[in-house]
Formats: sequence, C-alpha cells, structure tokens
Amino acid sequence: MSSSVFEVTKVTPHYWRAAINQPPFNLAGPDFFIGLWNLLQEAEAESGLKILVFESAIPDFFISHYDLQQASSISPDLLAKWPLMMLKLATIPVITVAAIRGRARGIGSEFVLACDIRFGSKEKTILSQAEVSFGLIPGGGGIELLPKHVSRSRMLEIICGSDEFDATTAADYGWINRAVPDADLDGFVDQFAHRVAGWHKPALASAKELTNERFGLPKTEDFNASYHAMAQLLADAEVLKRMQMLIEGGLIKNRDVELDIASFTAQFPMH
Repeated sequence: MSSSVFEVTKVTPHYWRAAINQPPFNLAGPDFFIGLWNLLQEAEAESGLKILVFESAIPDFFISHYDLQQASSISPDLLAKWPLMMLKLATIPVITVAAIRGRARGIGSEFVLACDIRFGSKEKTILSQAEVSFGLIPGGGGIELLPKHVSRSRMLEIICGSDEFDATTAADYGWINRAVPDADLDGFVDQFAHRVAGWHKPALASAKELTNERFGLPKTEDFNASYHAMAQLLADAEVLKRMQMLIEGGLIKNRDVELDIASFTAQFPMH
C-alpha cells in the first residue's frame, strides 16, 4: 500500500512501517504534506494499529529539508495542517517511532521531534535545525518541540549554530532516544516494534495520553506564532536574495551540497 510519498508496509495488523520515498533527497514539499496527512488519518482510524515506524527509502536522506522551490505550491489550507500533523503524531493512540538513517534537517528534525520515540543510525544519522543559516528561524515546530528534549543552552547551540549533529551527540543532548550501530538499527527497531505491538492497545494509548499530560504538548497557537515569525523573515529582501543565491549555488540540485549543507552555507556568511 502507498500513501503518496509514504510507502506503507503492514507488517502485522498492529505494526506498520512507512518508508519516505521522495527521490533524490526526500524534500518536504506538497506531496509530502498530503501524504503525511492522509497516512495519519488512516492510522488514527485503524483500531488495531499499535505502532507506526517511519523510515527512509533513501539511505543518505531521512528528510533533507523543506522544499523551498515548491513552497508556493503548498496551499495555505494544507500549510495550516502542519501543526495539526505534529500534534497528531504525538496524540493519536498509536506509538510513533522515527528510525533515522540519513539527514533530518529543519522540517525533518521537527518531524522526528514530533514522533513519540526516535532511534538513529550511529554512523549515518545527521540532525540539524539549519534555518538561521538561511536567514530564517525554525517555523515548523523546532522552537516548540526542542525544549521538551534539550536544555535552553543546547537549543540555542542547535538553532543559532545551524550546524549538523551526529547521532551520538544528538542522543547525549536528548534530541533522540539513542544512537544504534547502523548494522543493528533495522533489527533493533523491528524487535522493539514487535514487542510493543504485542501489548494491550488500551494500555499503550493510556500510557501515551498520560505521558502527554505530565510532560505537556505545545499549543497550535505556539506553532502558528513561530511560523508567522519565520514568514516575516522570509519576506525580507536580503533573505530572499540569499535564498536565490543558495539555490543557484546548488541547494536542492547538487548532491554534494545536500550532503553537507552546514559547510555550504558557511561559505556565505551574512554580515
């Protein structure tokens, strides 16, 4: 079964895996938004489903970043669903797991932060909130979700440094649950998922609901405030000029650039 860019495998009636397959770089554009919305609706309605694992079909890229070239193709109505999707990942009575292999930057980092549990390939996971290096700020949930997992100073390091973090450092910071050797990641996640899928769904749903109550979740208006602050920056002429320069320099098109965006953006400091 396929849900747009999400290739869904029903391992059992209680355990699904959704592989993100939007070559070449798994950019988050309109098809990604629509596919995720439809998948979450389906997962929420599936009474027997207990755990949903997200992974990538493209080894070097989990979700590289927001597709800047297709931004104008995302309707306001669809864009407004993004905070709802982030909250659905955290609130539907299904345990959501990100099995990260490759780059998860910007909206990709925000996506995995919204999942209940995050495991990363020790050798192949790269995480980043790179928006400030573009002249922006995280507008899709990073500012709301990072404080649930990392300290204030580490959050400022992540956002203002706009650098890339390996899985071991991300796990030390609390960004992900743990870094797993790449050769073991698939088996580890599969074993965990089968284990969770064997438990009583009402117990899992209650545990998730009460955990959310104890730790708290961001409000939709918090997401909206960050998005509007980001949108104001995006309207700045200097930022628009920088975006164009970065795209002309190979962003979105050049594989070497997409593999190491932190080094690429550092070549063009903003003064």
